[in-house]
Amino acid sequence: MAWDLRVDRNDLSRTTVVDVPPIDVSPGEVLLRVDRVGMTANNVTYAVFGDAMKYWDFFPADDIDGVAQGRVPLWGFAEVERSAVAGIEEGTRLYGY
Repeated sequence: MAWDLRVDRNDLSRTTVVDVPPIDVSPGEVLLRVDRVGMTANNVTYAVFGDAMKYWDFFPADDIDGVAQGRVPLWGFAEVERSAVAGIEEGTRLYGY
């Protein structure tokens, strides 16, 4: 089982961890296992101005019980857990958004 960290878009101090089923990869996709992320003032800006600057659109999230949810964009490191892309091998370490 995997999990997803959601933020209440109207009250950034409220977060929810949501269990999600295992994800299958389709051709042209990879599944990454996040190792580390960095949280800075920029990330808070992404959340505060999420609607005005469309940051919430980068990684959309479904509402929970009528409460608008978001995923705060973060920079970090991950490893390829599964790959359906030629040339991207499982175990490859990546850095990105």
